[in-house]
Amino acid sequence: MQTKARKQDWSVGATVKVGFLSLTVVAKVPTPGDFKPDAYVLASATKGTFYEFVPHNGLTKIEAHQARELVAEGRRIAEQQAANAIAKASATAAHAAVVSKMLAAA
Repeated sequence: MQTKARKQDWSVGATVKVGFLSLTVVAKVPTPGDFKPDAYVLASATKGTFYEFVPHNGLTKIEAHQARELVAEGRRIAEQQAANAIAKASATAAHAAVVSKMLAAA
């Protein structure tokens, strides 16, 4: 009888199993435009090491400074995506206001 594998929680702070390693998720790094899944920065509390994990592409051991750079890049991308969403919502609201005025004038 086969047992169904449980899905892992990949939220920041969660512990995940990658191969035989148990690692803590430090950050999720969006990767827009490269057609790859988002990357994750992972840390091993017992070994003091950092890793970059891209689903279906593997696990790579990285240095602490590289982990910091990836986390900063993830923040920058997330902030840019939020700014774009706000700008789009603002443009949509402005368009709706114009349409509403046109309908009221008709």
